[in-house]
Amino acid sequence: MQEKKKILLGIVQGRLSNSPKQILQFFPKNYKEEFPIAKKIGFDFLEYFSEEKFNKKNPIWKSNKKKNYLEMSHKYGLRQYIFCDNYIISNSLLKKKNLFYIKKLIKKLINLNIKNLILPLYGSSLMTDKNYVKYSDVINNILKYESRIKLFIESDISPETFKKLKILINSTRLKFLFDTGNRALLKRDLYNDIIKFNKDIGHVHIKDKNSYKKNVMLGNGLVDFSKIFKNLKKINYRSHFTLETTRGSSYFISAKKNYIFTKKLIFKFLLN
Repeated sequence: MQEKKKILLGIVQGRLSNSPKQILQFFPKNYKEEFPIAKKIGFDFLEYFSEEKFNKKNPIWKSNKKKNYLEMSHKYGLRQYIFCDNYIISNSLLKKKNLFYIKKLIKKLINLNIKNLILPLYGSSLMTDKNYVKYSDVINNILKYESRIKLFIESDISPETFKKLKILINSTRLKFLFDTGNRALLKRDLYNDIIKFNKDIGHVHIKDKNSYKKNVMLGNGLVDFSKIFKNLKKINYRSHFTLETTRGSSYFISAKKNYIFTKKLIFKFLLN
């Protein structure tokens, strides 16, 4: 009997550190301290990210500091798995200078053996069910630039729109990132969308939001996670998860609770 592929569970960089009040997405000043904490809790990887405003101090842009990612991951047994580029939220992906930026970033990722790149198409790079066609050329350009990179589109578009986009691009290296918290706020059937996206889902961000659009502890918001994982089981989802969760009053206690919460769901629905 073939052994099932291990399903990895990670957490977004910065969620294992304190941050200024009310700021959820915050690059940690002492980023190296998160590696042993992630290992202690049980996570398989940290999802690295770049900020909306270019930060030249981010280790991804510093050759000497970039090595720290490799060294710390190796030391604590974490995977070099995935990177989320938030820079394009404030800087349109459709502009040539930002395409050049993405290509420069990809070179850095390949050097770190990271082959999965998330493109969050919101804000200045907002993709919709009406304008998706104009993003096809730039996405094609990125995929042709580096054959080792897989792209994950994070967006509020419908499953039908994503399938149309895939027809235009025609690449097995283009997948959809399903964000449970963001899509819970849409006027759509969150759970049925999983069935519709089906094999196009390549990665899942786990988070919960309440009716005020606030990120809350898993299980305390709008998302029915049992339904989420039941439908992931129906499509035979075998890829990985990142916790994009709130720190609460204690980042360690919150991360540990959310880790246990999610691991139980993975074991119950996807590993049995």
